[in-house]
Amino acid sequence: MQVKTIEVQPYEHEPASNAYLMSIIGIVSGVPLPIVNTIASLLYFLAQRKNTYYVRWHSLQALLAQVMLMPFNSIALAWTLRIIFSKVQNGPDFIDQPEYYTELKSQLTFLNEATVGYWAYICFIVFINLFEFIAIIVTATEVRKGKNIRFFGIARLTDLLCSKENKIQQFK
Repeated sequence: MQVKTIEVQPYEHEPASNAYLMSIIGIVSGVPLPIVNTIASLLYFLAQRKNTYYVRWHSLQALLAQVMLMPFNSIALAWTLRIIFSKVQNGPDFIDQPEYYTELKSQLTFLNEATVGYWAYICFIVFINLFEFIAIIVTATEVRKGKNIRFFGIARLTDLLCSKENKIQQFK
C-alpha cells in the first residue's frame, strides 16, 4: 500500500472509506459465495459514480481489489463442491458395513477425497482472504482519517479507469 496526499474535503472521507466496508459486509453475508463481495462493491461503486473523484476512485479501487480476488475464491469453491459431490454421484462403496459405520464414513468422505494440493490451496486462500480482510479494515480506517491509500498494482489501473472530472452537481 502506498500513501499519496491529495486535497479532499472532510465530507468525502466517510463515503470513500465506506467503499472498503462494503466488501466486509459482503464477506459477512456471503462467505461461501465469492461473487457476493464483488456485487456489493459494484453496487456501491455504481451508487457513487456521480460523486467526487476521491470517492469514485476509492470505490473503484475497492471493486478492483474484489475482482482480483474473486477467481481465487471461485476456484476454491468449485474444487470444494467437486470433492463433496463427486462421492455422492458415485454412491457409497461400503454397503455391507454396519449402519452406524456407514453414516460416519459417508460424513468423512470429504476428508478422504481431498488431496494435499487441495489443502495447500485452501490454506493459501485462507491466508490471502485474511490478509485482504485486515488490509481492508486498515485502509477504511486510514481513508476515513483523510489519507489516500493506494494498493500496489491496483492503484495504477484505478488511475486509468477513473475519470478525474468531478461529477458532483453543484447547487446554485
